[in-house]
Amino acid sequence: MCSLESSIIKNMDIQATAKSTIPPLVSYSCQYWADHLVHTPADETLMEAVEFVMYEKLLFWLEAMSLLGKTYEASLILRRVLASKVCL
Repeated sequence: MCSLESSIIKNMDIQATAKSTIPPLVSYSCQYWADHLVHTPADETLMEAVEFVMYEKLLFWLEAMSLLGKTYEASLILRRVLASKVCL
């Protein structure tokens, strides 16, 4: 993900790498999707979309959050999703 050759980054400026490889809309989406989720009426389509993200894209999301320096916030976001009306 993010066009990196390895998940082990040596002697790299992580902030510069994140800014150059993660578009602003993806950065926003990664950080605030749960905020939007809790204000969206739950239905089957929404549940399927959340399940897809959690089961198919979770590691990509965690990697992006790590590059953004938001690893701690990732756990808070997941807790917010679990506490929301959208149950997995």
